[in-house]
Amino acid sequence: MINLFFIDYYSQDNGGLTTYVKELTSRLTTVKEINLTMILVKATHCRYIEFQKIDQRNCYLIPHDISSLHNTTNDVGLADYLKNEIGSQPNILFHFNWINHAPFAQFLKSRMFCKVILTKHCMPWRDAITGNYQFFKLVDSQLNMGSQFQYLYTPLMREMLSYISVDHIVCVTSFAQSSLQRIFGIPLEKTSVIYNGLGLKRGYNKKAALRKKYGFSLDEQIILYAGTLNERKGVGDLIAAFDILSSKLQNIRLVIAGNGDFNKVLKRTVKGWSRITFTGNLEQKKLVDFYKMADIGIVPSYIEQCSYTAIEMMHSKLPIIVADVDGLREIVPNDAGLKVPVHLGKHGASIDQKKLSEAMYRMLTNADLAQGMAGRAKAFAQSNLVAENMTVETVDLYKRIINPIDVAKKQLVMHEEVLVSVVLPCYNAELYIESCINSVLNQTHRNLELVIIDDGSTDHTVKIINNFKDNRIKLHRNEANCGITTSLNKAVALSKGKYIARIDADDMMHPKRISKQVQFLEASENSQIMLVGSHHYVINKEGILVSFKQYPISDHEIRSVYAFQNPFSHPATMMRADIIKPIGYSDQYPHAEDYHLWGQILRQFKVANIPEYLTYYRVHEQNTSKENGKIQRENAASVMHDELDYLGIEPTVEELKVHLALAQGLGRRYFNDENKIDKLRAWIDKICTSHQITYKLPQRQHKATKDYILRNICNIY
Repeated sequence: MINLFFIDYYSQDNGGLTTYVKELTSRLTTVKEINLTMILVKATHCRYIEFQKIDQRNCYLIPHDISSLHNTTNDVGLADYLKNEIGSQPNILFHFNWINHAPFAQFLKSRMFCKVILTKHCMPWRDAITGNYQFFKLVDSQLNMGSQFQYLYTPLMREMLSYISVDHIVCVTSFAQSSLQRIFGIPLEKTSVIYNGLGLKRGYNKKAALRKKYGFSLDEQIILYAGTLNERKGVGDLIAAFDILSSKLQNIRLVIAGNGDFNKVLKRTVKGWSRITFTGNLEQKKLVDFYKMADIGIVPSYIEQCSYTAIEMMHSKLPIIVADVDGLREIVPNDAGLKVPVHLGKHGASIDQKKLSEAMYRMLTNADLAQGMAGRAKAFAQSNLVAENMTVETVDLYKRIINPIDVAKKQLVMHEEVLVSVVLPCYNAELYIESCINSVLNQTHRNLELVIIDDGSTDHTVKIINNFKDNRIKLHRNEANCGITTSLNKAVALSKGKYIARIDADDMMHPKRISKQVQFLEASENSQIMLVGSHHYVINKEGILVSFKQYPISDHEIRSVYAFQNPFSHPATMMRADIIKPIGYSDQYPHAEDYHLWGQILRQFKVANIPEYLTYYRVHEQNTSKENGKIQRENAASVMHDELDYLGIEPTVEELKVHLALAQGLGRRYFNDENKIDKLRAWIDKICTSHQITYKLPQRQHKATKDYILRNICNIY
């Protein structure tokens, strides 16, 4: 038995998500292997959490929303409540229905053994088509090139947080699955494609009877739009195209069923005032009637996934015209509906109004074409877009998630013979060192030693370390607190491995981190690389994922960034022992000793970062970087000065302002006008030119590095 907890809002408008929830959960209640309970958030009429029976289903009503960006108090309280209520049950599975709710999964998983899936109905980054159009074009054009994204743009971080928080993602189109893999790096095995489905009841009302019932003339041809009235749904373009059509056909009416800004869309018509009817939001039963009495249906969205509006129209055998975009392209075959292109212009997107008016004219004046396409659309929908299929595939997925096939035991770990020394200096680290050590000992790469230098701790750090009975742990103690640089150099000197990996006592390793970094350094094509790092996750004191940190990947990007920013996450690095031992950490740069070390390595060897998140970096009140921030900033400034001097650059006052803004990560907050951006471009050019001369870099890398700095560090697109 799977104890399924389906998380949704308490009440929603009559939109596609509501249809999905009703179609799926009504069928899940009949599945013997499923024990369904609804968790309905934002039930604002409740003062406290309540348990009720609604439509014969067990329901928890939650007064507040979840996954707030700014306050986790409610999330912590709800997770604790659910742990006490259901935490002891076997086979717990949470199914999220909203992307913005998915980060709550971390609170659940930290309190009980459970699995979590998310149905991804939309692609939030594509909403930028009407909010941040230049950013949308950048991502969309890169996606259309077919290559893997090397970096995750800052506006995508929140979306990424949702995907990382869950165990599995249900995509409602193949386009969405592919986008997840290429933009966010989500493995294909973590995703499934299950198309939305519908179970429409057969209705016997004829068009004439329905027209009479709702007060529409039989002499008019009705064009139906159903959905929200907003810009990216293309309603304004539809009205403009309807104006064009009105000059050719007289007895036509555009019916718009949905809520939104009526005044805004009406501005798009010149002569169609008397021929446009707004119904407002319709309950599902009435909406089905409108599908049956209309002559054609239009879905003119600039972006769309597995649209329930389109599916309902197809099931109703309503001739359909859709925008030729992502999800609609998948669910409406070419012989089952007419498709109209969306034009991505310089300043915004739009439906080709002329072609849309021509498509409507064809459908309304060619009955054979319209009925032929409608018949094929209905046949396709009844075979591929039905609720029964959706439910069966979803239940099969539930079973796979609860009982995964364990193939890990059959896999051989590459380069197991290589000894890796993990260097861990610590001081008064009792709060987090246990989880840190566990993350090291549980690496898939087993041949390692954990060299711990306790720097005179006065708490229970040493006691916690000694509780581990693993002979791979090598504990050494300083008699007094000597500082991190001394401890690091001592650990490096004591290390016996071919490679030396870093970790801090409050951080954790991804289980495959060492394996991946060893595999990278052992590869013949990387024999010249002496230091490799990775991106890292950012977690809070409770271990909850709150953000991500990306680092430059290639050697030339790292060199270019080094002049104004630390290009490595120190606790995520691995170095060749024979390189680091002769160089060591300098005690002249306290709390920036790693930043200085990278410069010494860069001047002699090649380096890289693996574009994966292989370390969990913890942010809390006792962080060394917080306690010693002033000293760290001063010594980092000294490192930057040394690098500019090495490159032969003496900055002007204006260039120094730009450099400091870059170093402090101010991005758009400082570079907020064209004059400052021009100065930024000029400064980057100057640094890149010096790099080319100093490090003998090819000219072609100049533009790529410039684009990297502008987009990934300054958020200038």
